[in-house]
Amino acid sequence: MIHRIVQAALRQRFLVLMLTAFITVGGILSFQRMPVDAYPDLAPPQVEIITQWPDHASEEVERLVTLPLELEMNGVPHMVVMRSISLYGLSDVILTFEENTDDYFARQIVFERLAQATLPTGVTPTLAPLFSPSGLVYRYVLESPDRTPQELKTIEDWVIERAYRSVHGVADDSGFGGTVMQYQVLLDPARIYGYHLTIPQVTAALAANNSNAGGGFYSQGGQFYYVRGIGLVRNTEDIGNIVVGANKGVPIRVRDVGDVAIGHAPRLGEFGFQKNDDAVEGVILMLRGEQTQNVLKGVEAKTEELNHQILPPDVKIHPYYDRSELVGLTTDTVEANLLRGMVLVLVVLIFFLVSFRAAVIVALTIPLSLLFAFIVLHAHDVAANLLSIGAIDFGIVIDGTVVMIENIYRELALREGQTYNLNEVILAAAKDVDRPIFYSVAVILAGYLPIYALSGPSGKLFHPMAETMSFALVGALILTLTLIPVLASYWFKRGVREKPNRAFEWMKRKYAVQLDWALDRPKTTIVIATLISASRFFLFHSLAASSCLISMRVRCGYGQPCPTPFLLRRPAALLRKSATFSCLIRRSPL
Repeated sequence: MIHRIVQAALRQRFLVLMLTAFITVGGILSFQRMPVDAYPDLAPPQVEIITQWPDHASEEVERLVTLPLELEMNGVPHMVVMRSISLYGLSDVILTFEENTDDYFARQIVFERLAQATLPTGVTPTLAPLFSPSGLVYRYVLESPDRTPQELKTIEDWVIERAYRSVHGVADDSGFGGTVMQYQVLLDPARIYGYHLTIPQVTAALAANNSNAGGGFYSQGGQFYYVRGIGLVRNTEDIGNIVVGANKGVPIRVRDVGDVAIGHAPRLGEFGFQKNDDAVEGVILMLRGEQTQNVLKGVEAKTEELNHQILPPDVKIHPYYDRSELVGLTTDTVEANLLRGMVLVLVVLIFFLVSFRAAVIVALTIPLSLLFAFIVLHAHDVAANLLSIGAIDFGIVIDGTVVMIENIYRELALREGQTYNLNEVILAAAKDVDRPIFYSVAVILAGYLPIYALSGPSGKLFHPMAETMSFALVGALILTLTLIPVLASYWFKRGVREKPNRAFEWMKRKYAVQLDWALDRPKTTIVIATLISASRFFLFHSLAASSCLISMRVRCGYGQPCPTPFLLRRPAALLRKSATFSCLIRRSPL
């Protein structure tokens, strides 16, 4: 069966070349359209419940908000672990679910349970946006030569955030920095006391006089007239005219007991950018499961629209972090490594095969097998990353090709000066090695099967690498059985002449001497090999990771979570004391 593939390829050489051209074009298009990320998303499915209860101590928040939510969330399907933290005025409950759990299914179950939780009056829990800890893809600051940080913060909250949230794939836009504008009533205790009023009376009057009311309709002259009361305040003057009481028939207004001014809410933090100590920033979080490149294209287009069509002329969005730069750097690194690897393999093949034509035929297997892998990966919607593409072993990929072309080259060299049918010689040479090549590739593929048994973060990390390598091996096997014999039939028409490789012959002689020594002393050889194998167990415990990626989730302000990844470096002496060599630490929200 395997040999028939080679026979069919030599009979239909033009068809094989056309299929190779289709693989080349399809692989290039697939690589250009295939989603590329710097690193895979390793976080499991999570649902975060955020509940704000202002002005209450953490003990009260824990007892009256966090505990009822935890009790109600117990027994949620597919939940693995539940963690919570209670702070002053804030409760945060994080539910972690099993791998492969649908994110929207998990959120729907949590929504249904939230409606059954018994919480204090006025307390409403909300779910954090659906993003992963590594979902931070875009950061920007607002710049204006004349506007205050409060004005910029108002534009950020009411214009920019809503515009970015409309982009497909954006989970949230968290802004912080600046001050939040408030309409404030500054009461005078002496005047309140003089009018015999209380603060709750003023608060109730302000709440009751800031809304419109419907009054139905009436009929007059055969027409309907709708009646409504306009009471929604529009400015500080309207607030000052609100009646809070009466004294001997004279209305007492808000302006009589205090001053109405535009102020700001108490600051929870401050953001500085370069030389500006009080700037306004926005952080865009990507929706879980989306592709970075597609989301960033929409975000960048929205930035152009905001800067040129929507925002005032003196306000501009200045992006200072863009994940596309990291993705581009990853792509360039992978392409450069692949190119260097192919050139190195070509040089080594020329050295050992002593034939430029044979070396080129073997080297062509590398890009073509990768293009074949890109086609399959793109069809399965598998994102490429630095690990999955950068971990490809060129030596394993071209192993079968080297065996095939070397045997063909040897058979042709043996018939130098003789009359022979080129296709028959190639078929005979391929018949000697095609079955061993097939089974050797099958054994190599079987070695990757345990990787598919990995689950959790390790599975997400190594599955793309195993798939890329497996598809590349399958593509190399197909090319070895089809394209390589066809190219040999074209490039070796005039025959070949095997040239002596003096460097290789010298290496063979040295190896023969060492082999004779090992065969003459089998016990000594076995002892040395055993010591070398045993030494690795002692060296393993002395290894230490030089760095670990910590993905911390911190507050972006006003109860909104914001992931901030950074690299923490520790001395190797400290890491030796740890049993974890490479770690991914995820802290609960602050």
